[in-house]
Amino acid sequence: MAADPGPASPAGPAARPPAPPRRRRPTWRRLKVVLFAAVGAVLALSVAGSVQARIGPFDTTVSARPGWSGATVIRLAPLGSIVLETHDSPVVIEARVDELRLPEAERIARNPKVLDSLQDGIAADAQRALRLLALRALVALLAGGSLGAFVARARLSSVVTGAIVGLALALGVGAMTVASFDPGAIAEPRYTGLLTVAPTAVGDVEGIVDRFGEYRAQLTELVRNVVMLYRAAQGLPTFDPTDNTIRVLQVSDIHLNPQAFDLIEVLVRQFRIDAVIDTGDITDWGTEPEGRLVDRIGQLGVPYVWVRGNHDSARTQAAVAREPGAVVLDSQARTVAGLRLWGYADRRYTPSKDQPTGKEVEQRQAKAAAPQVRRELRRDEPPAVDVALVHDPALADGLAGAVPLVLAGHTHAARQRSLGSSLLLVEGSTGGAGLRALQGAQPEPLASSVLYFDRRSRRLVAYDRITVRGLGRSGVRIERNVIPPRR
Repeated sequence: MAADPGPASPAGPAARPPAPPRRRRPTWRRLKVVLFAAVGAVLALSVAGSVQARIGPFDTTVSARPGWSGATVIRLAPLGSIVLETHDSPVVIEARVDELRLPEAERIARNPKVLDSLQDGIAADAQRALRLLALRALVALLAGGSLGAFVARARLSSVVTGAIVGLALALGVGAMTVASFDPGAIAEPRYTGLLTVAPTAVGDVEGIVDRFGEYRAQLTELVRNVVMLYRAAQGLPTFDPTDNTIRVLQVSDIHLNPQAFDLIEVLVRQFRIDAVIDTGDITDWGTEPEGRLVDRIGQLGVPYVWVRGNHDSARTQAAVAREPGAVVLDSQARTVAGLRLWGYADRRYTPSKDQPTGKEVEQRQAKAAAPQVRRELRRDEPPAVDVALVHDPALADGLAGAVPLVLAGHTHAARQRSLGSSLLLVEGSTGGAGLRALQGAQPEPLASSVLYFDRRSRRLVAYDRITVRGLGRSGVRIERNVIPPRR
């Protein structure tokens, strides 16, 4: 008898051998570590890739940051920037002038020949700064790569991988920078801001060689005027944060010139400003794209009080109001930095062709509006207003005797006028009449004023008129004006 074959196996496909372990997850982990390391290295370079350096008579900050196209940028606030297309690697090298050292600058101003002897020293200073920057960038890339890799996977091997990625980026970008470096790029600079007039002020590269004496004299004149600003500032009475003085920066009529905010940033830092007052016309047409300029307001770190001008729109006003630190006054009073301020927004909108324009029309409108301005001021008292802000000085007549000080702009010409027991200060154009003025051979000056108030009486005791002109002209000027006490 045949053996029992046993129970039949169930029908179905033949059993498959076990699959080998999948490799996708380890591969993805390694890619993730490398990706995080690269991102960490780039972020670290952006944050920590800078060094402080002395180059000639200037204290500077030299930095390296990622960029789509390589360039060397020299920032000379508030005059603008010089861009040199020196290399093709994805890194931008930037040198920002932070401060002028007064003793060395005075030495140059007294003796222009000092510039000749400074050339070698400046070159050595620049090379030393670049070496320090390269070392700082290497450390930032290594540290950032290691940290990024550790975030991706908390293992020692990941940290080593991250450091290797950072080192590879440093060597790769460094090699690309050196290989593509073009020393001839210095002969083809690109200017921004007020420096757009530099080629017409000092001539082209070939002309500079032939006219070096004239060029040196112009540079000396610029340094001399910058020295005047620092010397005048040092000669003023000391205003410490603990003293009895409130410092306010008055600006007006920026007219879309971004260099005005470069100047404002410098003055806020130099004079330790408590608040900025802007009497309008921050834009030209009041359009929504122009509103992007006001982003600089939130970066100043001090209150920015603003009233609408005849070139500003309701959209401009809304954009300013959204900025951190901005205080928009529209027939209302606010206390800022210890001063009671009241502002009147200009009801006109000049860019609109539906509204009549012209000096005669403006005078009639101002005369008709003056009583209303005074009534609205009185409506917001008490407490008593210390400073009233209007855009058009023609409106100030309605405030005569109602407030100690009236600030205005509009005319692009700085002046002081008595209104009975009140004082009117009209500011020039902090934007040099706007970007359109920069296209001319002689741009209008950038004007602003630093106002000093007694903290107890809240009365103006002095003010400094500050004027910054284009290259080839008179540079920087500061004038002190003392307000005698009223009897």
